[in-house]
Amino acid sequence: MELTINSKIDVLWEENIYKATIQDIDNMEILISIPVRDGIYLTLNKDIEIEQIFYDEKGNVFNYKTKVIDRYTEKGIPFYKLTKPYDIKKVQRRDYVRVSLIQIINYIKESDFKKEIKREEEYENALLLDLSGGGMKVKTKEKLEKDEFIIANLKYEDEKIVIKGKIIRVEKTEDKRFICGITFVDINNSTREKIIRTVFKIMRKQRELV
Repeated sequence: MELTINSKIDVLWEENIYKATIQDIDNMEILISIPVRDGIYLTLNKDIEIEQIFYDEKGNVFNYKTKVIDRYTEKGIPFYKLTKPYDIKKVQRRDYVRVSLIQIINYIKESDFKKEIKREEEYENALLLDLSGGGMKVKTKEKLEKDEFIIANLKYEDEKIVIKGKIIRVEKTEDKRFICGITFVDINNSTREKIIRTVFKIMRKQRELV
């Protein structure tokens, strides 16, 4: 992981994600702008540990932690001084962090979507079983065919993400439902980052419930 000046980072705090930018960096500490979310600035106390996500220009994703050293003001502009990153984990492109969950999502086959415009209320429901930055597993009533494409709406808290997926495997269950493995396709970096952020938010919430 190579953090540089002006690198944008996500700060995970109490189930929310705040945006910040690296202002300065040396061998001992990092200086970041005050993290902000929807116009609200994050207040952090000294010695608090914070978890962050960094996306580099090569498309790599890193999860790491730092501690707050102090709050620093220069020319009237406040910053946070942080320790060097530790517990650094790289999220591999071939093996995104995957989280298990149970949640209803809705979807439509791409072939049906192209035939006519349907309202979201007319989409089919599916049970989301796991999610990663690269794909998901769902349980459906109807049988979806391998290599078929779907358009799905993923909603978590105040985030809504529209994704396109390709069915890569289908298994029939004892209750006459179907478990479908889906890989995301035609997805831009911004959308993938939203999904990965959502995955980390879910993981943090699940850890707090244990």
